[in-house]
Amino acid sequence: LCIGQIMAISKTRIFNMALNELGISAPIANADAQDDTRAIILNNFYENARDEVLKAFDWNFAEKFRSLTPTTDECLDPRYNYVYDCPNDCLCAREVYIKDGDGKKKKFKVSANEDGSKVILTNHHAIILKYTRRIENEAFFNAEFANALAMYLASLAGQTITGSSERANNALKKYYDKIRQAQISNAQEGQEVDSDDSTYLDAR
Repeated sequence: LCIGQIMAISKTRIFNMALNELGISAPIANADAQDDTRAIILNNFYENARDEVLKAFDWNFAEKFRSLTPTTDECLDPRYNYVYDCPNDCLCAREVYIKDGDGKKKKFKVSANEDGSKVILTNHHAIILKYTRRIENEAFFNAEFANALAMYLASLAGQTITGSSERANNALKKYYDKIRQAQISNAQEGQEVDSDDSTYLDAR
């Protein structure tokens, strides 16, 4: 491995991180191997675990904005006027804004229509939805997310793989620690307000 080269995140690597947390040093060669019981067990938990960790908070790398238009469905909730289809890749709706509006977050509710599909209810005609999207390609994960997901997988599969509930519980505690650390790191990316150039010049 050359200096400066970053090892790509993959499902196999995440599985092996989870196994290491459980005290298992023998790695899995292929996460989709059908002849490795450990891989089969981890795969049983993987998709739900991935989506749960994505929903755990508003990860920057999974953030998406999408302009929505209201459906023709009647909104039966008397508190709202409009119904919007939820994007297929939406795991968690975070915020709603009016398109070409004032940039302030607006009231909304996540509900379901008659066929069980997720919908967004608001009182505004044209909106932009900020949401956490489902990401299935591990190459798009950041390091903090991969670490948290590995710990969560270890907590879910730990007792089945090792027979030890203690190791599974320890992994769950580490998962919550990883989530807290990731929230701090996530918050350090970006700037909430525009800088006032005059303030900088006046301070010189």
